[in-house]
Amino acid sequence: MSVNRIAAAAAIAACLGLSQVQAHHSYAQFDHCQIVALEGEINYVEWVNPHIVISLRTKDVNAYRVEWFALGQLERAGIAPETLKAGDHVVITGRAWRDPAFKLLSLLSEVRRPRDGWTWASERQIPESCQSG
Repeated sequence: MSVNRIAAAAAIAACLGLSQVQAHHSYAQFDHCQIVALEGEINYVEWVNPHIVISLRTKDVNAYRVEWFALGQLERAGIAPETLKAGDHVVITGRAWRDPAFKLLSLLSEVRRPRDGWTWASERQIPESCQSG
């Protein structure tokens, strides 16, 4: 196989992989302009790719699915599987799915555990297009 064919095959494979990643990371269904804070107890935490998933039991909604950052991102930030566990009372701030029937929160900006003051915060800001003025 020639070098040109190998380079072309690699470029095609990279483009196909990139399109799958971009498709997965579409956040169009989330309300980027409204930050929602949920408070409750963790049912479970799944340390899986592509996102850490938290099942959060709130007083009024039963169970909410919370998608945190990618596994590698959180590991580099010092977050370990034992950081949060079932039964922890937390306050999680992020963006909710536009359709409230889907109990889903993502694009997190903060996770707090009031019991001991532990906090994780993102640098994520409200987009300028949402700010009035």
